Amino acid sequence: MGLAQRVRRPGCVVKLLVAVVVAALVAPATAVADVGATPFVQVYDPSTTQARYINDHTLIRDDAGTWHLFGITHTEPADDEDEDTFAHATAPDLRGPWTTRPPALHTDPSYGETHLWAPHVIKHGDLYYMFYAGGGADPSRHAINLATSRDLETWTRLPSGPLFRDGAVARDPHVVRVGDRWVMYYTATEPASGGNHVVAYRTSTDLVHWGERGIAFRDPSSGVGGGNTESPFVVFADGAWRLFLGPRGGYVGTDVFTSADPFRFTADGLSGHVYAHAAEVVADGGRWWVSHAGWGQRGVWLAGLDFRDGSRQYSVEASSASSDRVAVVSGVDGRQEVFVGGSDQVWGRYQVTPGGSWSQWYPFGGPRSAVLSLARNVDGRLEVLAAGEGRVDRRAQSSPDRWGEWESFGTAARSMTLGQNADGRLEVFASGPVGIYHRWQTSPGGEWSGWTAFGGPADATLATGRAARGGLQVFALADGVVRRRGQGPAGWEAGFAELGRVGGVGDLAVGRRPDGALELVASGAGGLARAAQDGPGGAWSWSGFGGPAHAKVHIGRNGDGRLEVFATDGSATWHRWENGSGWSAWESFGPGTSALDVGTNPDGRLEVLAGSPVRPVGGRYQVVPSGHWSEWASVGGPVLR
Repeated sequence: MGLAQRVRRPGCVVKLLVAVVVAALVAPATAVADVGATPFVQVYDPSTTQARYINDHTLIRDDAGTWHLFGITHTEPADDEDEDTFAHATAPDLRGPWTTRPPALHTDPSYGETHLWAPHVIKHGDLYYMFYAGGGADPSRHAINLATSRDLETWTRLPSGPLFRDGAVARDPHVVRVGDRWVMYYTATEPASGGNHVVAYRTSTDLVHWGERGIAFRDPSSGVGGGNTESPFVVFADGAWRLFLGPRGGYVGTDVFTSADPFRFTADGLSGHVYAHAAEVVADGGRWWVSHAGWGQRGVWLAGLDFRDGSRQYSVEASSASSDRVAVVSGVDGRQEVFVGGSDQVWGRYQVTPGGSWSQWYPFGGPRSAVLSLARNVDGRLEVLAAGEGRVDRRAQSSPDRWGEWESFGTAARSMTLGQNADGRLEVFASGPVGIYHRWQTSPGGEWSGWTAFGGPADATLATGRAARGGLQVFALADGVVRRRGQGPAGWEAGFAELGRVGGVGDLAVGRRPDGALELVASGAGGLARAAQDGPGGAWSWSGFGGPAHAKVHIGRNGDGRLEVFATDGSATWHRWENGSGWSAWESFGPGTSALDVGTNPDGRLEVLAGSPVRPVGGRYQVVPSGHWSEWASVGGPVLR
């Protein structure tokens, strides 16, 4: 086969399994919302005697409740021109256990198929419809084919042959119901001989006869064959249309675009990034899920999908007596980065590969003995705020992995917390002797406003969370009283309202359950207390939580969604976690620390890093997602004098 006939794909396909039925053709306009995922957990590995991968895939549940997975498969290493079979697996639950079934489909030369790519299955009436890319000798006229089944086991191709041929390696079909018609989105180039990478679409009333193509998304990049508009999937969620596209930002990466019009998405509608390849978005159990697979990915992974919650929030206490000078953040490619406020400057360290080995420590500049607050912009760029030496300095990436210079950002305060608004804009809150002040990005990832009074108690300890509908919630602890102020549809509430009392000086941490409800843990003179919403946006209730008095508190979320709380009082570090029937007892976790933070690896494994005045930075990591922990070990770095 000649070079022109062997156009390889650098990425994969994102399709969804659920046909979304809506009453109107165009959704009401809505603010751009941030989209992100919880950490991924491996749910299926097809390898037996030989390493095997699943690439572009689809998920569907039959009438009996059994889940079915169909996907590209091949032994490692990858060879997309030799992908001639669709894998099939079944499971009683989306999270498994998955059982490998006989292959669902093989190439049929009589249909001109040279390979099988990107199956997408929906049900209409009493038939299941599998749309897929059937290959062919001419990449400018690749075929979108159809097979049907009544039982998801035996498949019959449409006797008349391909539904249509189009584009340079047109492929990756995804079919969704929009109003009174079916819409098929797929990746192609404009024109077919090569040009801008696009997401094309066609419409149908019977799933067999399809109209002329339109263009739903045009990327500035161009070329022949695979590009970064692969794996198109469109879903209506949280009041807006969402387009998932990959690979973006590397082989493992999916961007999410938001629009009020399902037939028109633009690059400036970028509203989130998910660390996934071949992402499949499904609804199950009252929430959204997103999958991840591909070459070298060891099967299929699954994560909860959060609309309007694309990154975790970081709350940093700026008190010299009990301050967090260790902070962890995940970059756009999933690699964790840790920063430590050393006695001479800020020091940094990063994962060389996502979830893998770490670099050596390197000097990062900034004020001495700094307390750090970290966040990730919607375009993937990281920002670091460092409070020390009586000031706050800011350093931001100009692009992922490329840092700008330090710049002055304000006067240091007692406590500082950094949150992210529903439209992606970062907002920082700082407390001092005259109350709380805040400043915010005037556009997602853009310039910052000046400081403005926010009210609230003086010298408070602060934390932020994001409500189920996307509004920021600011919590302030002062004089043993926890207060809250939240965003509503019309903006910020009039002022802070008392939420509860813990007594004495302590700390705050906020976590988010998979259903979107918030949980707050506050420490005080009598130990820890927990306040939990009774559902997304619901009422709050308090309960005792035990643990050490006056502790620093952090909350992590396991890959399976369970929250885990870490508390340190300087003499020892403890943890407690949700165990399915409530909360575990407190268990010893490590030595006493003065600064601690929780990071999350791409596969969902939590990682705790901590520092103290008497020893270098150390920590533990989960050996398996949501599972047991490694032993405590030193990782070097500065001693926090």
